[in-house]
Amino acid sequence: MGSAQVLTSLSSFPEELLARILADCVTPTQAPPVRPPWHTQSIFFPSSLLTRPTTHTITRARLSPLLVSRQFLRIGTPIYYQTLYLPTATHASRVLETLIAQPVLAGMVRRVVLGCVSLEGARVLQACERIEDVDICMDVYEANPHGDAADDQDSQALCDALDRIDLKHLTVRKLPDAYLTFTRPKYLLERITKAVPGWFNLESVHYAFKISSTPATRPLAEALSRAPKLRSLKAQLPEVWNELFLTISENPILEQVALYVEGLDGILHTTMYMMQARKHARLSELIKVGTSFIRTRAHTTAAAVPSPPSTRPSTPLSANRVKDVAAELMTPGLNQDVPLPVVGSSHVF
Repeated sequence: MGSAQVLTSLSSFPEELLARILADCVTPTQAPPVRPPWHTQSIFFPSSLLTRPTTHTITRARLSPLLVSRQFLRIGTPIYYQTLYLPTATHASRVLETLIAQPVLAGMVRRVVLGCVSLEGARVLQACERIEDVDICMDVYEANPHGDAADDQDSQALCDALDRIDLKHLTVRKLPDAYLTFTRPKYLLERITKAVPGWFNLESVHYAFKISSTPATRPLAEALSRAPKLRSLKAQLPEVWNELFLTISENPILEQVALYVEGLDGILHTTMYMMQARKHARLSELIKVGTSFIRTRAHTTAAAVPSPPSTRPSTPLSANRVKDVAAELMTPGLNQDVPLPVVGSSHVF
C-alpha cells in the first residue's frame, strides 16, 4: 500500500519559498534612530532593562540561519550580503577584510547603510561595484568642525566613491549635533550636488531629517529638479515653510512627495508647512499622492436646545370664572382634596 511522502522539514520546501523565509530572517532592519548626545540612561532602572540589543547581537541573530545547513548557507548568503549595515568605522573595516578575502561576496551587495563618515566605509563602497542604494549619516568632523574641508580625508574619500556609483536610491540623514553650517555636512551636500547629474538612474531621494533652506541645500534641490529619472521624494516634514521641495517639484518626472513625522502614522493638513504648500498646485498634488494624512475630528460642545412651542390651543377663562377661582383659592377652609378646575374641562363644581 503506497502512501504520499509527507514534508517534514524546511529543507524539503521549494527553494523559492525558502529564499522568502530566509530573507525575513537575515535582512537587517532599517537604520535605527540616532540617540541624541545628551541622552543618558536613567539611574532609577537597572541598565539590563534599558540596554538595547548591540550590533553584535543583531548580526549574530541574522547569521544564525545560515549555519543550519549547507542549503540554507547557499540560499541565504546572497540575501545576507545584499544589505550591509556599517554603524562604525570598525564594522566597516571588518566587512572590508571579508570582501577582500572573498571578492565574490562584493558582487552580492546592493545596499550600504553608513552610520558614520569614514575612510573604511568609502573603501567598502569602492569594493562593491553593483551598489544601487546608499544611506549616509552625516556626522561632525571632530578634529575641526568649522575648519577647511581639505583636511577631512574621510569625507573626500566617501564622496569620491559615490562619484563612481550608478546610484538609484539615496538616503541622507544626520546626527542631531551635525548642523548644516558645519564643514563636513556642507562639504557632503556640495559633493552630492555635483554627483547628481552623473546619477542618470537616480529614482528616489530620502531626506531623513528636517531639512532647511541653506546655501548648501538649495543647489542640491535645483540639481534634483533636473534629475532625469527621479520619481519619488521622501522627507521629514519641515517645521516652517521653505522652497526646497517646491523647487524639486518642478521636475516633470517626479510622481510623489512623501512627507512624514517620526512616530506618527501621518501628518495634519493644518501644519504651517502644509498651509503654504496648498498655494502651489503642483507641489500640493504630489504631496497628496505620496503622504498619509491624519483627519482631525470636530470638537463640539453640548448646547441647550429649546423645546418647541406647544401646538395645543388654549381656552381662556371668562372674567366671572376667574373671580370664582380666585375666591376659592383664598378661602382658608378650602378642602385640599378638591381638584382644581382644568382649562377646557366641562366639569361643574
